[in-house]
Amino acid sequence: AILRADGKLANRALLFGPDGAALATYDKIHMFDVDLDNGESWRESAAYEPGTEAVVTEIEGAKLGFAVCYDLRFPQLFRAEALAGADLLSVPAAFTRQTGEAHWHVLLRARAIENGAYVIAAAQGGLHEDGRETYGHSLIVDPWGRIIAEAAHDEPDVIVAEIDPAQSLAARKKIPNLRNARDFAVNAGLGEAPRLRGAAS
Repeated sequence: AILRADGKLANRALLFGPDGAALATYDKIHMFDVDLDNGESWRESAAYEPGTEAVVTEIEGAKLGFAVCYDLRFPQLFRAEALAGADLLSVPAAFTRQTGEAHWHVLLRARAIENGAYVIAAAQGGLHEDGRETYGHSLIVDPWGRIIAEAAHDEPDVIVAEIDPAQSLAARKKIPNLRNARDFAVNAGLGEAPRLRGAAS
């Protein structure tokens, strides 16, 4: 947790350069307020203030977009960052074992494929003192959706993969969904519905 200037707590991702200087920060937008089937209940919003701004920053000739954990379930965030030029998407996370087993790999690969971007996801794993268990399985996924590096469930590890921004361009050329997205309206039979921008929704 990071104490913001306004006195509220933020779940913040930080990017540091090789010299230790802070290059960018991102405050998690979507709070994990859920009730799971196994009796687990979480209310992240009880302690943290949500962020309000997506962040894309340049690093080593590429552009990096940020997300944190539960943000992964909101594809419009990743699409907005891809439209802003991100060819790398970062998602540090602590998925529960239950949600991780069901959704972690699928969601990360989907975000990579639908945006033609690398997804780099550092994940906490193991059994904690309070009895909760996090899933682990840090991943690096390429823009075609292939897993190119993966860590084990609950052992500390470092994973490394070669990142080539040209692969993002190649994936977006093969499947140009960022360019082909269209605006549309939703007819749900409830009167006038908002128009949605296909590329960002």
